[in-house]
Amino acid sequence: MRRILFVFLDGVGLGPPGPENPLSSHDTPALRRLSGGPQWTRTLPETTASRHLIRRLDATLGVDGLPQSGTGQATLFTGRNCAELVGRHFGPFPHSATYDVLDHANLFHHVQSLVAAPQPAAFANAFPPQFFEAPRRRWTVTTRCCAGAEVPLRDLSTLQEARAVPADLTAEAWRDALQLDVPLRTEAEAARDLAATHRDHRLTLFEYFLTDKVGHDRTDLDAARLLDSLGRFFDELLDRLDPATDTLLVTSDHGNLEDGSHTQHTRNPVPLFVHGWAAPYFADATTLTDVAPCIIAALRGANGES
Repeated sequence: MRRILFVFLDGVGLGPPGPENPLSSHDTPALRRLSGGPQWTRTLPETTASRHLIRRLDATLGVDGLPQSGTGQATLFTGRNCAELVGRHFGPFPHSATYDVLDHANLFHHVQSLVAAPQPAAFANAFPPQFFEAPRRRWTVTTRCCAGAEVPLRDLSTLQEARAVPADLTAEAWRDALQLDVPLRTEAEAARDLAATHRDHRLTLFEYFLTDKVGHDRTDLDAARLLDSLGRFFDELLDRLDPATDTLLVTSDHGNLEDGSHTQHTRNPVPLFVHGWAAPYFADATTLTDVAPCIIAALRGANGES
């Protein structure tokens, strides 16, 4: 069975190399492993091979202003230009004009229509009890997609059973900010658990948002420590995937982390890395709108080959 693992990194763009760009000033070998050697900057060369593809994606969507998470993520996970639909960039939460497409035509829906299985798609993030106990949840783009497609949200019990991954990889925030009795784990253990979840589904999504929080200076974690943590995670994850049957897709919704001179989003392109059998299906990807259709085409093609 051929599968796709989608690791979404919030707020990571490709900016000019220089001291203000931690993606060029701090060397992270595992990230260069994803890119085939070069650092993640605007000079990143595009590559097309049978099992490795690199693209620079336009995140502006033809709309003025700074790209935002609400419309950027809605575009990524539906294939619709949601900034154009709304008439502007909007975020961090989804705009009401995008509710219909998120609720009825998101990526999970398309995978469900293609794959005859009880749960062909999964969202691997774990959510703490406080999320489920809130009287009025503030739905993000990803959780709204799950609700619309009836993809279960994973909770404390699935995290304890190693069938889910905390958004920060280590569960440190669960212990420190939420005061939950959860054992700390390493980034390698998080990668192990994500790979195990991925093996049970045709499409698995994992959302990592600390990249955007660090870019906004909303956490004590600095960019160098963050990139080292991500590096340990990706090193282990790549080691656990077989490119003949597994594809790892990594991309973002807008720039932020790559420019340390301010705490705002940027209009820089975002990277698209595709490692594995599905790489050729992304050869023509140029904007955020192309990611979901390429995933669907790849899984449809995999169905035809099986």
